[in-house]
Amino acid sequence: MCDDEYIKKFYNEVSQDLGDNYKIILEPNRKLTEEWIEYDQVKWEVDEPIQDLVKTLLKDNTLNFEDKVLSIYKYICLNYIYDDNVLFFFKRDLSDINNIKYIAVDWYGRIIDERWKENRKKHNRRVCYEFARFYAKAINELLDGNDKLEAFMLGDKENLHYVVGLTGNEYSVILDLDDFNNIKDLTRLKLGLTINGIKILRDDSGKFEKALNKFNKDRINELKEVEEAKQNLKPENTIEYFNKIVEILNHYNIDSQGFCEYMRTIIEKEDIEIEKIWKEVKGESEKRYARCLTFNFEDKTYLLDSVDKTLKVTSKENLEKENFIFNPEENEYAYYGG
Repeated sequence: MCDDEYIKKFYNEVSQDLGDNYKIILEPNRKLTEEWIEYDQVKWEVDEPIQDLVKTLLKDNTLNFEDKVLSIYKYICLNYIYDDNVLFFFKRDLSDINNIKYIAVDWYGRIIDERWKENRKKHNRRVCYEFARFYAKAINELLDGNDKLEAFMLGDKENLHYVVGLTGNEYSVILDLDDFNNIKDLTRLKLGLTINGIKILRDDSGKFEKALNKFNKDRINELKEVEEAKQNLKPENTIEYFNKIVEILNHYNIDSQGFCEYMRTIIEKEDIEIEKIWKEVKGESEKRYARCLTFNFEDKTYLLDSVDKTLKVTSKENLEKENFIFNPEENEYAYYGG
């Protein structure tokens, strides 16, 4: 546990760089009482596979601490997926028509019970709060008594997204492996691409930047076959280009949310407006939904089905007859068990 002054310094660095819409979340029993401090209601625990990795890394004398932090980052990205089901349960707040907000429900990953924890052991889907919670805990276990650094959670005040903050006397870093507004590192690393979700706020020694550059050294920013499709197909036939990207992505082991966010980026770069819809994922013990997209192009409506990982011509009438849901944020839902 590092000096509280470094946490205060980290918050000032975040405020200067990103604005003041953030808070720091700590485990209980600390003395910090600033208005931007929040104490978690749940004990921080590390998922069992990651706990095994931490034990292995603690015995490894060939890697420095920063390399070990990135080793856990890589492990999470390769072995877990983002649980986009949480986005289905977001609520739309229309109390101020000039400032429409989306609010995450507390019980999905933030305030949890034993049933939730047991159900989470059965699969590898997690939300940002869970990732930040167990990744911060894992980093602190890696420190093994080193009081010069500390990891904790950093979240926005609307409770929409959480990441890991790591700070100390040498550097301050934000580690965000599941930014759902972009192609997350959860997806990028499964494609063999560079890490994009780490923001270095301060690095007096250059130590963390050096470790990150070493990690990214032999990686590329975009898939070679995607670049070729952009060059050969994009100028001539937009839909053929989209279909080629779908084909390419189906050769990789990415989840429905990773597929959706990647294709969304590709589609929106063509100045095409998309609409989000939801599809029920069959064969689950409890109802689970995945985010899909529709868009109009040259007088046709297309469905990007992120469950089947396909792109096809459709109509809104057909979608309403099938297993799709529009505007779920307007409804109320019962507790989902994990």
